[in-house]
Amino acid sequence: MKLQGKENICLVTWHEGHFHSLYPIANNLKISKNLRDSFPSPYTIHDARHWIEHNQKFNPPQNFAIEYDGKLAGSVGCELGKDELRTNMEIGFWVAEAFWGKGIATEAVQLFTEYALAKFPEVKRIFAQVYDFNVPCMKVLENSGYEPEAILKHAYIKEGQIGDLFQYVIIREEVEKFFD
Repeated sequence: MKLQGKENICLVTWHEGHFHSLYPIANNLKISKNLRDSFPSPYTIHDARHWIEHNQKFNPPQNFAIEYDGKLAGSVGCELGKDELRTNMEIGFWVAEAFWGKGIATEAVQLFTEYALAKFPEVKRIFAQVYDFNVPCMKVLENSGYEPEAILKHAYIKEGQIGDLFQYVIIREEVEKFFD
């Protein structure tokens, strides 16, 4: 599956062609420090193989490779809520350092959000949680139509530091005003 955006940006399902490109760009402390500890660091060739194989089982896809000018530039995807939280979806994304500052993340988040709302009708809200020091991510979410929802005080510990999580949300019923 391929979702075409503007400016040579597209989202594509993960495939074997991404294998040798993924681990070199994902193995970056500037990326992993902004993501949950479940994101491997260092990021190895085995982690890349596992991620690609893991994502080939989802139908419809839940995670996409971000490509810019035909090159792997990052990842965007979701975790669906379960049980009584099944109306929720958590979005996550990262862009390789070589591609920062080009508007790629904003376009990818917008493309993925439109896709997710179309493919997962049970989802009523999509949210993201951002570490308090990651202001660029907050700007990406705001530029993509997400609104600040909450600040979760002392909600994470990363590299021995306790900090606040900023939560952003987009509500299905309110999204039409942004994407029209």
